[in-house]
Amino acid sequence: MSFAASLARPLGARSLRSTRSDSPTHHRSHRRAARIRAAEAEPAPTETKGRFRRRDPDAAPKPAPLGSGPDANAPPSGIKVIPVEQRSRDAFQGVAKVDGEAEDPALRSAKLAAGDALAILAFAAIGRGNHGEGMFFGDVLGTALPFLIGWFATAPLTGTFGEDARSTKTSNAAFAAAKGVIAGVPAGLVLRSIGKGAVPPVPFAIVAMVANGVLLVGWRTWFAGRGAGGAGAGGNKKGNPLEFMSLLMSLTKRW
Repeated sequence: MSFAASLARPLGARSLRSTRSDSPTHHRSHRRAARIRAAEAEPAPTETKGRFRRRDPDAAPKPAPLGSGPDANAPPSGIKVIPVEQRSRDAFQGVAKVDGEAEDPALRSAKLAAGDALAILAFAAIGRGNHGEGMFFGDVLGTALPFLIGWFATAPLTGTFGEDARSTKTSNAAFAAAKGVIAGVPAGLVLRSIGKGAVPPVPFAIVAMVANGVLLVGWRTWFAGRGAGGAGAGGNKKGNPLEFMSLLMSLTKRW
């Protein structure tokens, strides 16, 4: 092989490679690769409406900046949340414990019954005192007995000791007491007329309805307000000495 032929062979190979690089197929593949790189670098599609840009709901979420919370694509942590109400009685102490204690419904109903009996006895005592009659307990109880029976006998029908009556909302408690007065006091008047063998006078019936209504509805409303803890407009709770002692004991238990 001559020296000229050895020089011509590399030059021919280089010219062939140059010709192949300038072919249409090479240009198309180069343009396709450029389009793929541009699509990968393109931001998430947005919908422009006026001055605002709405993100496509199908777009992947943006990574959260440092300190802003967990990543949206992070797997669930598996942390089990247990409400404090399901823990032991010592799970929370202090003011949360004092405010979180709920009164037993049976105990609250017993308090309502005792207060109702005292209110009806007060009505009988006031009536006997205005008429100059004896004020012995037996005499007062004899006057109040028909109304006591009528009040407690109609209670299941009127819901006098139901959920609304035990509520700490004064409006619910007053409405429940008013229903009891409308049914219980007339029943007491009927029982009194049967016991005495005579229909009571109309003025006495009106006074019995009004006086018992004021005493019973007023007492129930006051009791409901006390059950709410005396919370004011600002949400502050008016405690009592027993709650204060309970708070101190819970603080010492923490130490």
